[in-house]
Amino acid sequence: MKLVLAAISLALFMDSLVYGMIAPVVPYYADVIGASDLEIGIIFSAYPIVQLLTLMPVGALSDRYGRRPFIILGLIILIVSTIAFAISDNVPQLILTRGIQGLAASCTITAGLALVSEGVPSDRRGGTLAVATASQGAGIMAGPLFGGSLVDVGGYPFPFLVAAALTLIILTLTATALRGPRPKHLERDRCARTGHGEVLRDKTVLAIVLIVVIWGVGFGIIEPAYPLYLSEDFSATASMIGVFFTAMSIPSVLSQPFFGRLSDKIGRKRIVITASLLFSMLFSLMAMVDSFSLLLAVSALLGMSSGMLWAPSLPLMIESMTRRLGKGSAGIANGLYNSAWALGLAGGPLIFGLLVEPIGLEPISLVYSTIAAAIAVASIWLITECRG
Repeated sequence: MKLVLAAISLALFMDSLVYGMIAPVVPYYADVIGASDLEIGIIFSAYPIVQLLTLMPVGALSDRYGRRPFIILGLIILIVSTIAFAISDNVPQLILTRGIQGLAASCTITAGLALVSEGVPSDRRGGTLAVATASQGAGIMAGPLFGGSLVDVGGYPFPFLVAAALTLIILTLTATALRGPRPKHLERDRCARTGHGEVLRDKTVLAIVLIVVIWGVGFGIIEPAYPLYLSEDFSATASMIGVFFTAMSIPSVLSQPFFGRLSDKIGRKRIVITASLLFSMLFSLMAMVDSFSLLLAVSALLGMSSGMLWAPSLPLMIESMTRRLGKGSAGIANGLYNSAWALGLAGGPLIFGLLVEPIGLEPISLVYSTIAAAIAVASIWLITECRG
């Protein structure tokens, strides 16, 4: 299981690296291609929109046909789409290739996390899944710094071409690690033929979906908004923008294994709700600070709250869905969880693109924080956790 976990973690890291490295080149789209704020928002949204459309089908297919083919397919698609993204020179091409990257992530994330979750008992699931999701966080952390640094060195296409080469190496290593006898397939319980609408009537599942959607909206706003905000208000270079996102991502990565193991011991509900409230408060605070160093400090705390939320919420979703659908449903559980995340990521950039000029970043952040806090409070009554 350790070798499988390492292979999946590498694949997830690469997906997230490619996802995160776009942030420092946002000013390039505005200055060179002439993309408007709304067009930048659409470029960012293309990735999660395609994920939203494909995560659930991929999850269901991987439940039926196995995890390995989809993990390998995802990495192959990622290589091709990243090269295509590097040579795109207009907005429609960027939207198309960014969307194909979203399809690649749907395959790797859904099948990969399902494979990991099925390989461990429930009392170690939080800690083990947290290692895999921390690798996603590490990729998001490294992405902006990786992209910003390589753009400064070799120009716009360079970081994407380097990322494609690294993905090819990881594809080879992952295919080797996953070679051999297939893991025992967990067949879905015959009595658990519950539809997706029925699943969302489960209050715990509904609460997690709402929390993850609003959490995704927050990051969907941050990713296009703060590169422009930093560039305009702090005269930030691409490398400085990378530092900002890195400061946010490091605490997220480092905190996930701790909070995952803690949720195995004390339960997941209280950690999820506390993290949701903390994230909502820090989100609006980040838009109010007027010092770059203070902004880095607040973003670091925001990153920690994100790791605190991510680590227990995914296993809580898997366990709730398993009770509802039966064993062998980890793929569809991961699909629903990541669909909620993708929905938020798709909506966030569109909210930014439509509202930032009429009302500004700070009012958007205040309204967002109010809604996120309300969902967290409601979840106190919605979430029921069955342990043991």
